[in-house]
Amino acid sequence: MKVKEHCGIVGVYADNSPMISYESLKLLQHRGQESAGITYRKDGSLVTMKGLGLVEEALDPRLLPNAKLSIGHVRYSTTGKGSLDEAQPLSNGKIAIAFNGTITNYFKFGTSTDTEFILKVLSEAPNIKEGIRRLVDLADGAYSLVVLTNEGELIGFRDPKGFRPLVLGKINNGYIIASEDSVIRQLGGKPLRDVKPGEMIYIKDGEIESEVISRDRVSFCSFEYIYFARPDSIIDGVSVYNSRIKLGEILAENHGVDADVAIPVPESSIPIAIGFSRKSKIPMEYGLIRTLVAKRSFIMPTQDKRNAVLEEKFGIVKSVVENKKVVVIDDSIVRGNTMRKIVRMIRDNGAKEVHVRIGSPKVKYPCYMGIDFPLSKELIASEKDEKEIAKYIGADSVEFLTVEEMIKAIGRPDLCHACFSGVYPLKFSYNLQVLESIFKKVS
Repeated sequence: MKVKEHCGIVGVYADNSPMISYESLKLLQHRGQESAGITYRKDGSLVTMKGLGLVEEALDPRLLPNAKLSIGHVRYSTTGKGSLDEAQPLSNGKIAIAFNGTITNYFKFGTSTDTEFILKVLSEAPNIKEGIRRLVDLADGAYSLVVLTNEGELIGFRDPKGFRPLVLGKINNGYIIASEDSVIRQLGGKPLRDVKPGEMIYIKDGEIESEVISRDRVSFCSFEYIYFARPDSIIDGVSVYNSRIKLGEILAENHGVDADVAIPVPESSIPIAIGFSRKSKIPMEYGLIRTLVAKRSFIMPTQDKRNAVLEEKFGIVKSVVENKKVVVIDDSIVRGNTMRKIVRMIRDNGAKEVHVRIGSPKVKYPCYMGIDFPLSKELIASEKDEKEIAKYIGADSVEFLTVEEMIKAIGRPDLCHACFSGVYPLKFSYNLQVLESIFKKVS
């Protein structure tokens, strides 16, 4: 069964809403590649279309009607078999939900997934607003969600700690709620503002209401800035692109290396490599070419699928690396599989030395807020130091940012860094052993 998800969501109140949701999901494809789905309201009923694979594989836009209300979802799940039944939106005919995140304590309420838990809580409430309020009281974890009801209500909600991004915008004389503002701008809409932590946006008949249900100490996911979000997105007033540039600059200042050429691992690490190159004066070259059809290996659900993606993911420009001292710039090392293959390919193409510099701290702890770090034993940095990691991946050296350097680069102190530090900003008290035992049982 699935227990954690880091996905892309959208909700639309506008003319031709289902098509806007469809186009939005294509622009959120980087947030999920396993399945895609849309629920729209037509003649007082909720209709759901969903399928496995990328958006254009899973959904046929020719089947989408002109309707005023819809929600959509692209899925990256972290455990389980990835069946169509598990794809979202999840609907009971009266309420449909598209969800991004993890409810850590959902299993206490007799449901098999956290999305089912949300649907249960909302369905048992006298109305949808009261359902959201009750969800806040019961749920622990990281979540943003959009909800559509058969009564014509569209709701967007961001959890009280603001773990996951959510943005409100205008489009086609209506409204759009999406995971990232870049999607709204690219579709010709106008982002209005980020949904506040703990805030419910309620839309019905073109009227919009806002209510801050609960506000906790903000703890936004640092991996959104490092890896997940599009570089052209702005989250809570902080530019993802500028943050990645600064990550690279601080990486060069404090973790420099004698090299002839700096090579980014496409795509999310390119701005990090630009910052590294600017500060270090080491020229940046595109020595690694990412296959256009390749999916993001990090967000594949199993090791077999990750390995299959790696086999087709990269090509090497031999003239860039041959007889050179190369420094490879990446955003993170999680399991070490991708970097080990990259280092070997660069050496096979004649590099004299291969060094690795990482624009984030060492991922040492599992994430229980929706990212695919399920158990400590899968994380290469959980027990290995930098020399041991370098030996494993075949590099001459490897260095990472510290947590303090990362926070300085991103420029906001209210970041969740649990996967780096082991400090979990959850509502209830857990220790690492308890969390791992929970997720072993439900995975």
